[in-house]
Amino acid sequence: MLIAWNAIAPEGEEFLRDQRGAYIPRNEVLEGIESALVFYLIKRDPALERALRRLILETDTRPKLKDLAKRIKAQTFQRHPITISLPEKIYLPEEGIERVHIERFDHQRKTFTQHLFKEVFRGVIEEFSIESDNPQLLQTALLSYARGLAQQEHKALEGSPLEPYIIEVQNKIANEWSNTLRIGAWTTTPYKGDLLFFWRIKEVREQLLRTFGIDIRPKDTLFIPKYKEFLGWCEWRK
Repeated sequence: MLIAWNAIAPEGEEFLRDQRGAYIPRNEVLEGIESALVFYLIKRDPALERALRRLILETDTRPKLKDLAKRIKAQTFQRHPITISLPEKIYLPEEGIERVHIERFDHQRKTFTQHLFKEVFRGVIEEFSIESDNPQLLQTALLSYARGLAQQEHKALEGSPLEPYIIEVQNKIANEWSNTLRIGAWTTTPYKGDLLFFWRIKEVREQLLRTFGIDIRPKDTLFIPKYKEFLGWCEWRK
């Protein structure tokens, strides 16, 4: 099962639907899983880290960062193949879907800068499973990534009105949730946490800033005032 402790939001204003009902497409969940695996595999493989660091520092063209993130994923999984099987569509219980007011919190300006209205889902998805040929690696990677992502978000929100809420998330990752995932739209930054591992490497951050003219860290966080919570934090239970 998948428990959406914090609301899951689609990339658009509404969830996709077919004759059976609203659903999350496989790729949105797979994206979060692959981001976690890449983060953990790079961290535990110094040779891979050096190779990917060279890839970034030697890039003299201006591809989109999303494309660069895809290249990093491809090289990581070529070196460390792992099989992940998910349903093509993850259907949502209708009673958990509602339309809510969402606010965009800008990390640099330390204030809310945009108001949105989206469908979200909160609750339990019983018909959900993840199959893998290396479940232990997957579970370890999810925990490592969740901790890293929440820690970096805490740094971005430090001293802001949202800091107490990210501390609460960190405590739940550490003490309550198992196999934590972050799914759906939780920032407007398109590559989300794909490049999380490289945020801490100063030379890489500076190179990407010079080459692409953009900071690789997410620039904002989406927040639901009604529930006083961030978007996307979920727990997968086998």
